[in-house]
Amino acid sequence: METYEFSQGAPPPGQVSVWPTALRHGAIWGAVGILVTLTAFLTDTDPALPSTGAMAKTLWFLIGTGAAVASVVMAILHHRDKELGGFLKLSRAMGMGVAVGLVAGALIGVYGILHVTVINPGWAEQMQAGMMEQMMEQGMADEQAEQTAGMFSFMFNPLFQLFGGLLNGAFMGFLIGLFSGLVLKKEQPSGGVR
Repeated sequence: METYEFSQGAPPPGQVSVWPTALRHGAIWGAVGILVTLTAFLTDTDPALPSTGAMAKTLWFLIGTGAAVASVVMAILHHRDKELGGFLKLSRAMGMGVAVGLVAGALIGVYGILHVTVINPGWAEQMQAGMMEQMMEQGMADEQAEQTAGMFSFMFNPLFQLFGGLLNGAFMGFLIGLFSGLVLKKEQPSGGVR
């Protein structure tokens, strides 16, 4: 059985929860996501709508991705340096990424429900109309475009928005945690497990 040598009196990793840090940094990512969604709506540049230009879509994507990366990296650094005595395994970094992503996804998903039911109740119709317009521009018959748009109508359900937000947040958090963890991991030199 291996023994732990703790730098600066840090407790074993099993005794340190990722959730306090994940809640804080996930809330930052979620708040930025909500602000992006609200700002895009108010400026009529919602990246989900087919009518939005590529430049606006790229701008919103970069802001959202930047907030996600910054939140996960800051959470991993805080967890490693302040809570685990400077050491971190890759798996712990990936777990932190998923936890931060779940918090952000939950916040963005709940706001998404509020957005499509109260703030912009016509969003689903706008999306379906935009999809049909694009399909008809590509040469699809009216009936076929309507049928295809009907097949995707489940995506506009508010609960699907919540589930999609959770899934997207967890997946992005996992990927960011993986790549960040590869760079930020720091194994304990004495063989202790972190």
